[in-house]
Amino acid sequence: MYKLLLAWRYLRTRYIALASIISVTLGVATLIVVNSVMAGFTQEMHQRLHAILSDVVVECYNLNGMPDPDWHMHEIRQVAGDQIEGMTAVVHVPAMLTFKHRGRSFNRQVNLIGIDAETYADVSDFRQYLLHPANQQLLTFALHEDGYAPERADFPVSGWKHRRMKAELEQQMEEERRRAEELQAALHGG
Repeated sequence: MYKLLLAWRYLRTRYIALASIISVTLGVATLIVVNSVMAGFTQEMHQRLHAILSDVVVECYNLNGMPDPDWHMHEIRQVAGDQIEGMTAVVHVPAMLTFKHRGRSFNRQVNLIGIDAETYADVSDFRQYLLHPANQQLLTFALHEDGYAPERADFPVSGWKHRRMKAELEQQMEEERRRAEELQAALHGG
């Protein structure tokens, strides 16, 4: 007990010693917190990358793609046997996308990814990121009339109904813009 009283006596009279102890304590606490956060971040990144990329990826850099991927998958299954949980063929194709938005034309480079809808869910967590239950059953981006999944009632209106309303609104806005331009041209011209 006397050690605690002696330490308190010296720390109370010397603020530099107290400030040093507090700063070392805060530094160590910060180090522990940052280390824990980084460890959690590393684990989360590992899980997400593993969900996207498989354990083994066989690539082909031929412009025509891998010749007969089914044969290659069959040969791999012959060698590895039951140790393979899932396998799928994926195609990555660089492409150019041109689209018009509000009368302007835009070009963008995109990477098209073709997947096998029946087997891709076996090797990735892609299914859980699709919002509609029908899209989760068979991996597809099809737009459904009823929009999102029923448990996502707080989401905005979506689906074909939303697309039709949005297209009508854009068409009305375009007509109003055209009328305004014609009116402005008539006022300045006449």
